[in-house]
Amino acid sequence: MSIQVYDGDRTALLPLFRLADESDSQIESYHRLGTVLAAYEGTTVMGLAQLVDEEGTTELVSLAVRPECQRQGYGSRLIEAAAHHCRTNDVPRLIVGTGAWETDNIVFYLNRGFRIFNVNRGFFTPEKGYAAGRSDQVQLEMSL
Repeated sequence: MSIQVYDGDRTALLPLFRLADESDSQIESYHRLGTVLAAYEGTTVMGLAQLVDEEGTTELVSLAVRPECQRQGYGSRLIEAAAHHCRTNDVPRLIVGTGAWETDNIVFYLNRGFRIFNVNRGFFTPEKGYAAGRSDQVQLEMSL
């Protein structure tokens, strides 16, 4: 596995973005932003981490690994690469948000050094393209 900045057409990555986010309208609004780190096996993208830098913080907007490659270290390696990106760019904080109902995601981030710092109530709405009944976002941070 190698991790490199992805410089191709990001529409080719839409299936991966859809693994991480159920809202096509939200994906459309952000998939072209920031930097995408891609995990490769040969020339095939197995996973991605999308990073958007803002003053003093980098947000991990999307993290996705092909289903057949999950639980094989791709996500952890992408998190490590994201942290390296932050350190290289003198960014002291990496944040990520996930649905409060996605407990496996929350545990994944906690096990990799993130800490919960906020809950955005009512963040995921049908107007944004999310299923009814799923509303709160848990935000986590990693200090670097």
